[in-house]
Amino acid sequence: MLGDVSDATTRERMISTAMTLFRREGYQATSWRRLVEHAGTPWGSAYHHFPGGKEQLAVAAIELGTAVVAKTVRRAFERNETIEDAVSWWYRKAGEALATDGYRGGCPLATITLEMAHASPAITKACEDAFAAWHALLVDLLGAHGADGERAEDLATAIVTNLEGALLVSRVRRSPDPLDRAARHVALVVRAA
Repeated sequence: MLGDVSDATTRERMISTAMTLFRREGYQATSWRRLVEHAGTPWGSAYHHFPGGKEQLAVAAIELGTAVVAKTVRRAFERNETIEDAVSWWYRKAGEALATDGYRGGCPLATITLEMAHASPAITKACEDAFAAWHALLVDLLGAHGADGERAEDLATAIVTNLEGALLVSRVRRSPDPLDRAARHVALVVRAA
């Protein structure tokens, strides 16, 4: 039984490390050796837990990133009464996380999506599923806050695309200001809708 816990912990550390390194440095620039060293796991664990190689690990890292963002989105809507406040809270948390990471990170999917969507059907599918899951979650949460049907679909798209763009610009500028401005813009769109 202890071996099972150890294996799960090793696998989870590798996935978490991969998510961080792929987000910061990209898929191609992150070698197996670097992943294993940063995770602090035995060399053989890479192939034991991920016999499909780095691509299999990337899919697992994308799935983890999907879950992390979904948890944050749920928390934003649980802690705030209005859509505008929930979006502002989410964007602010994204800015804080980006600043804490020295403006090296951002969205757990952006770098790997841009780098690998044309090169790996498995990674493309995982990214597509991730963005679809975020969209569906937002549509549900927006619906629970009074936005219905097509309006919820449009707002969910605007919220995610504004966030993605603002994260990129914030990363380049090394400032949360673009995220703050994007949150204010989305608030105007929500009110208008």
